Amino acid sequence: MLVVPLNMKTQIQSNNIHMKKSLLIFAFSAIAGLSQAQVFKTSAGNISFKSKTAIEEFSATNAQVEAAIAPAKNQMQFRVPVNGFQFKSALMQKHFQENYMETSRFQYSNFVGKISNIAAVNFTRDGEYAVESVGKLTMHGVTKDITVPGKIVVKGGNVTLKANFKIKCSDYQIKIPAASAASVSDDIDITVDCPLAK
Repeated sequence: MLVVPLNMKTQIQSNNIHMKKSLLIFAFSAIAGLSQAQVFKTSAGNISFKSKTAIEEFSATNAQVEAAIAPAKNQMQFRVPVNGFQFKSALMQKHFQENYMETSRFQYSNFVGKISNIAAVNFTRDGEYAVESVGKLTMHGVTKDITVPGKIVVKGGNVTLKANFKIKCSDYQIKIPAASAASVSDDIDITVDCPLAK
């Protein structure tokens, strides 16, 4: 029978306790690292849209867009206050808010998604990267799956999300009165330009 001296037993127990403490510290550090994943965000991003028909063209810009991207988790989100869109015509703005977008009922438009080719983007190296976003766009109370080609610009440690795409008003149950059908297009061009910072 092997007899271990008392002082050696004490040393072994001490080493085991030290090892367990080290493993716990490592585990908690790893969890903290995940919870503090790098996020680029803004609360003052820009989204504009344009409607164009044979007889009329109008546009509006919104500089109150909340946007964020977490590259490590490949998560992206936009929150757009619909009342934030500014028109040149106060009357058009009133019609947009009350009659078309019904902002008393639907105050925000939202996009939640990811970058399908996130591996193509080096967030630590300056450059312009062609990307494709996929996710769900909720507007006027209607949610649709969409795919949007765009661009991520990395410069000086910051990130800018850029995109141009089209939506149809009819897809989101935005009704255009018959009297306005000639001057308001069902096809709307949307431009996204959101500089983000850590």
